[in-house]
Amino acid sequence: MTTNQRDPQLIGLVRDYFSQTFTADVVGAVERDGMTAALWQSVAELGLPLVGVGEEHGGSGGSLLDLLAVLEGTGRHAVPLPLAETSLAAWLLARAGAEVPAGPMTVVPDPSGLYLDGGRLTGTAAHVPWVRGATSVVAALPTGVVLIDAGRLQVAAGADLAGMPRDAITATGIEIDFYPADIGADDVLLRGALLRSAQIAGAITGAFELTTTYVGQREQFGRPIGKFQSVQAHVVELAQASALTTLSVERAGTAAQTGAGTFEIIATKSLASRNAGLAARAAHQAHGAIGVTQEYGLQLFTRRLQTWRGDFGDEATMNARLGAAMGRIGDITTAVTAVGSTIGV
Repeated sequence: MTTNQRDPQLIGLVRDYFSQTFTADVVGAVERDGMTAALWQSVAELGLPLVGVGEEHGGSGGSLLDLLAVLEGTGRHAVPLPLAETSLAAWLLARAGAEVPAGPMTVVPDPSGLYLDGGRLTGTAAHVPWVRGATSVVAALPTGVVLIDAGRLQVAAGADLAGMPRDAITATGIEIDFYPADIGADDVLLRGALLRSAQIAGAITGAFELTTTYVGQREQFGRPIGKFQSVQAHVVELAQASALTTLSVERAGTAAQTGAGTFEIIATKSLASRNAGLAARAAHQAHGAIGVTQEYGLQLFTRRLQTWRGDFGDEATMNARLGAAMGRIGDITTAVTAVGSTIGV
């Protein structure tokens, strides 16, 4: 059973816990040294990694909208943990009827280079987030979902723009757990796009809040720079991006609870990716030189925005899908007003 309301107690918990725990020093330490088991355990004890996954599968329960609220919080506070990746992996396992294991997990975004041979996994995959730090890796293959012990993989370390792990993996005939399921690559892309959009919405809000504080305190020519019209224009652009992206994520989440929500999710990711770039630019223009320094917190948001805007379909990719669908149906009104529509995208 789903609800169209977010749990206010969960929202309060996320806000208070994330703001107190994930200071700039903590985020910087993870970027420098990697995720610690204690840091992951702190969120696991609150049940946050598995919000939105049914208790019958080992999850924490709650609705999709609750999950999106958690992920908005991870963006708003630059949480350096694979909460979105673990949620996506757990969702795939639950859909395949598997029990969700404990510990941080991740998903292979493009598993086309992986294949099963005699029940063992072979092949390679690139740009897999958070392999280092994950205990399990999940991939959706054409015939089902595979659960991989991360320790069995060969890992070539890499990083995204935010400094978080983004690795290449190689499997050489390793043992895996296999769960037959009718889950396609597009199912993973759509779910991932919705989760990333929520994180983008949160990061834009975080950048907006930091910028608002800064322009109210920083003085030039005897008054706060936030009083200057040119600076106000940047702040307004941030406010608009925050509000529009957050609203779009909530609408897409509501649609996905009642139907496929394909149109809403793709449109939301397109909007979120576009607003991520606009918000990063506006925030840095309002801050000036201090915004690009390592010591100041703005870069924690904007580097994430620049990374996430390309994950699970960038703006151009999503717009192309929307345009092709509109061309086929020839009726934009139906697409915009029909909640949970697939419209062939």
